[in-house]
Amino acid sequence: MDTLLISYTTVDFRTKTEMELALRRWDENKEKWLKKFKDAGMTSNINTQIWNKEGVFRIGRIFMYKDEKAFIACQKIFREFENENSDINRKISSSRGIVLDENILN
Repeated sequence: MDTLLISYTTVDFRTKTEMELALRRWDENKEKWLKKFKDAGMTSNINTQIWNKEGVFRIGRIFMYKDEKAFIACQKIFREFENENSDINRKISSSRGIVLDENILN
């Protein structure tokens, strides 16, 4: 297994409009950010819109890193990303873990 560390982040927005603005900005600039993350050692990024909570505007993000050094390097890039988007009001909650088992079902 190549990926050793993951982080799972949820981002809550006050309104649907703020969530859509954040998603649009990500989409417009993701190539720039993904290159930075890849160069720092991130191996995968998955973004989701959480839909099972009525009246909640939440996205989920899964980030995978090749090792602890990559995780630390990417934290600097996350701060840069957050600073660039500081005008969007949001609450961020992250959990981190070590991959114990991965099953890809095709």
